[in-house]
Amino acid sequence: MADVSRNRSETRLPERANIRTVKELQPELLAALLGGDAVVLDITACREVDFSFVQMIEAARLYARVAGKTLTLSAPAEGAVLDVLRRAGFLDQVSPEHASFWLHREV
Repeated sequence: MADVSRNRSETRLPERANIRTVKELQPELLAALLGGDAVVLDITACREVDFSFVQMIEAARLYARVAGKTLTLSAPAEGAVLDVLRRAGFLDQVSPEHASFWLHREV
């Protein structure tokens, strides 16, 4: 659920963020991006994720960048999200941009 205040919004994504739920999550994420200049995603509850979740987040990051907004995670990826990133190859030769966004670290 989105918590919008001034130019910043925070959105907490649910436990299920996969191909079955991405269609429902995408409008909420878009609304958060349209409602503020900075969006913080809380993905700590996400336990059932797949690559469609990563695709949705990456598309949102691209949209935010083009729109002059920022999209960040409230905490580094861990658990199921980190596993999906590994399986998708995002961490094989992680770019500085991906390391900063997904892992909150510099490479």
